[in-house]
Amino acid sequence: MPTKKNNILINLKIASQNNKSCKVFTDEISDDFQKISSGSPADYVKYCWDKYEKIKSQYCKNDQSERALNGAIFDLIIRTCLYREGILPMYLQACVTFVPNVKYDVILFDGERNAPIGISIKKSLRERYKQADLEAVALKYVHRRAKNYLVGLDRDENDNAGEKIIEGSIMGLDKIITADSKDFNDFIASLKKLKLIEPPNVPVIYGTVIKK
Repeated sequence: MPTKKNNILINLKIASQNNKSCKVFTDEISDDFQKISSGSPADYVKYCWDKYEKIKSQYCKNDQSERALNGAIFDLIIRTCLYREGILPMYLQACVTFVPNVKYDVILFDGERNAPIGISIKKSLRERYKQADLEAVALKYVHRRAKNYLVGLDRDENDNAGEKIIEGSIMGLDKIITADSKDFNDFIASLKKLKLIEPPNVPVIYGTVIKK
C-alpha cells in the first residue's frame, strides 16, 4: 500500500524515522491523527488499537514480529494521544542527566514541583514492568520528587502489577494505568492541570572557582 509522502508523525517529531510502525500507523490507522473524531483519550486509544487489530496479520510474519509491531504501534498511539491532548512539551526516548544508560519512553517536566514525570509505555507487561520499575527508581534516586507511571493495555496484567505496588515489591512506579480505561482519562486530565515546561539548565558545580 502506498505511504503518504508527508508523514505527519515525522513532521511533528512523534516518530524519528519512517519505519514499519510509522507506515502502518499512517496508512492503516490515520494519515492525520488530529482529525480522528473520538470522545475521551481512552476512546481514542481504543479506536486506534481496534483499527490496527483488524489489519496487523498483513504485516506480521511470526509471533516475534507481531510482538515488536504491537509494541511500536501502541507506543505511537499513546504518543499521539498525548499530543492531541496538549500534553506538551514532552520528551521522547529521553535521557536524563545523572541517570546513566536509561532512555525513558516519555519524560515531562512539572514546573511547579520542579521535577520530571516519567511515562513508560508497554503494550504487554509480562516481566517488563520490572524494567520500568528499575528505570523509575533510577529517576527518583536523582530527582526525589519525580513521578513515574506505566501505561499498558492488558487490564489483567496491569491489575496484577498494580497489586505489587500496594505490596511494596514495586518501589519506583507510582501507578500502572490501563490505556482504554477511565483511569487513563483521569490520568490525562491530571497532566493537563500541571504547568509543564522545558527543564532549566542547572550547573553541575556551584561555588567559588580558583583557576591557574
